[in-house]
Amino acid sequence: MSTANIPAFLRYLAANQNQLEELETQAKDNVIRRAADLGFEFSEDEFDTLIWDSEQRLAEFRRDKFDATFPLWDLMWGKYYLEYLVTDLTPSCTESGLVGWEM
Repeated sequence: MSTANIPAFLRYLAANQNQLEELETQAKDNVIRRAADLGFEFSEDEFDTLIWDSEQRLAEFRRDKFDATFPLWDLMWGKYYLEYLVTDLTPSCTESGLVGWEM
């Protein structure tokens, strides 16, 4: 398994909106199984660790507090969590040049 598969899977979903729409209401374990079926294998622990660490590193990079006031989380309201990861977190991490999110 590889944490590099997580950003690759999220970018795949960005390019395949029908897949994102199908998965955005699914339980995390279903999403992880679908990712593996598509060749993007990773564990739930790898997913949770990478996402949390990336949000924290992004906050540090932007000199934002990593607490309930983290501005990126405001973008999450009204969205499914997976949609937020695909449309907000992934581009922000990629644009910021965070290690592990390079294209």
